[in-house]
Amino acid sequence: MLNRSTRPSRNCKLNHRYAIFLLVTLLAAGSGKAADLLLIADPAFYRYAASEPIEGTTKTVFDYYRVEGEDLVSAVPADSDARQAAKRDSTARGRQLLQHLDPEIIRDSRGTVTALCFRSDDPTLSTILLLPELGNRYRRVLGPDCLVAIPNRQTIFLFPRLAVNVQSFAEEILTLYHNHPWPVSTEIFEFIDGKLRAKGAFNENF
Repeated sequence: MLNRSTRPSRNCKLNHRYAIFLLVTLLAAGSGKAADLLLIADPAFYRYAASEPIEGTTKTVFDYYRVEGEDLVSAVPADSDARQAAKRDSTARGRQLLQHLDPEIIRDSRGTVTALCFRSDDPTLSTILLLPELGNRYRRVLGPDCLVAIPNRQTIFLFPRLAVNVQSFAEEILTLYHNHPWPVSTEIFEFIDGKLRAKGAFNENF
């Protein structure tokens, strides 16, 4: 039988390496757990276990999702700390996305800007709506405190608050909502003190 002095040293090294590997794996899993939990705009009828309401409406909410590759999986935050971490991560995600988005400028027949349209294949696009500065980011083009439409996960419209008939976009918004696998809302939103709030809805009788 081998005693301590004659036992092969490589076993100890392997055990230490395994212990270090296990520790690193656990730490990585713990640190990444909150980082991929994001708030995504959804219709309330999905009825997920956890959601954050949007002021002024019971029809549209922000749901918690975990990012897995290119997919979103519904998730429930473990506690209030996880919710706060998700909000911080969602804001960071929104700012990162906004740096690379080039909105389409929509004009009327007189050349007046009537909307900015953001389109992206990224299903986390709606995280830009959590940015408190978004309402005035395009102030030079849209004026202060723009209006918002979120017909589906891949499309967001910003409208000037003044001098534009937002209801003239009703047909397009409703089409984008009804014909998309991941619809979000047919409501009109505004920014109040940097937070999204429901203001009304697009008229079905256009």
